[in-house]
Amino acid sequence: MTQTRTPSDLFGVAASLELSSEATDWRRINGEHGFADPLIEQIALRFRLLGEPLRLKLVAALSGGERSVSELVELTGAGQPNVSKHLAALAQGGLVRRRKVGLVALYSITDPLILRLCDVLCAGVQESITRQAKALGIEFAAPAGGANAESSDE
Repeated sequence: MTQTRTPSDLFGVAASLELSSEATDWRRINGEHGFADPLIEQIALRFRLLGEPLRLKLVAALSGGERSVSELVELTGAGQPNVSKHLAALAQGGLVRRRKVGLVALYSITDPLILRLCDVLCAGVQESITRQAKALGIEFAAPAGGANAESSDE
């Protein structure tokens, strides 16, 4: 059974990610065993693909499993042509796959690591917003199902 996740669930995933040294090699300067420029370009392409809010919504909706375009239209509130356009970009970039069943096109995530990336980024954004709100004296509640906004450093 596939776990269903909503966009707000992306905030609730812990950002404690244990990465191998190979996973952090991209940080090194090319002459110091860093990744070659063509690989850095591929990494940048993934970030560009995820730089569109609707695409992030689509990835979040697909995190629960395979969905049709009509389901994605309903979940995101975007129009069908817009959803189709962004799904095509995600598919071309290798983040989602398309499978045809009769007349219905079904989409799914090809690389589950993209969800971990989104989880980490969303957790970081939430932490930053929570710190800013606390500094301004604003009470900030985490999204439903998310991490507690209260700091444990009291």
